Amino acid sequence: MHTAQDYAATVDAHTFATFLALVEAIVPHTAVPCVFGAEPSAGAVDLCIHKYMIWELDHSLSLALGFHLTVVPLSASTAMMLNAGAVQFVASGQSQHAPNYSKWGCSPFSSLSQADRIRVLAMLEQLNVDLGTLPPPYRDDGGFLRFMVDFLNRQTMFGNYSEWSAYGTTRLATPTERRLEYFPISWKQVGYPGVVPGYRALHGYLLTIERKGGESTIV
Repeated sequence: MHTAQDYAATVDAHTFATFLALVEAIVPHTAVPCVFGAEPSAGAVDLCIHKYMIWELDHSLSLALGFHLTVVPLSASTAMMLNAGAVQFVASGQSQHAPNYSKWGCSPFSSLSQADRIRVLAMLEQLNVDLGTLPPPYRDDGGFLRFMVDFLNRQTMFGNYSEWSAYGTTRLATPTERRLEYFPISWKQVGYPGVVPGYRALHGYLLTIERKGGESTIV
């Protein structure tokens, strides 16, 4: 089993930069007055959610290959899809801000402003893109493309607001081997008090229903 740091090191620089840019755009680091401290301003990159997304895409999604479902690593092809979308986005004149061309060679998607990255996601989800130019398995498959854009949005949010980052060195272990190493920052951000055995609350009243013939009576 890879540690989080080890697995991230096995990913090519293009993929790593693209996913870092993706989660940064969806849950950005927020500038707040220092009186509130660092926790309220932490974004997805601060919680290493780009590493979570890469791991999830490479280990958790299955594609039908022949007669069987097979787990297929998708982080590299998904990064290429996002970069292809970014190239078409800029070429069509839709960008609202000039790309940072010092990053273009590594990852066109990461060269865009955060707002333009979100616009690329919207363009892809709306299929306003030449599907034939996308890498497999997205090429000419609008249904799968839409599914993946939705997955990228939802899974980034899930990773960010779950306890995943707080598992620390055990975050890529099996669920039974994970251990919380600190209280999740995102839980502090939203005011979630953490897991509790249960709350004392009224769940209703015990009733007995007698059925005779076609009639029912509560006693």
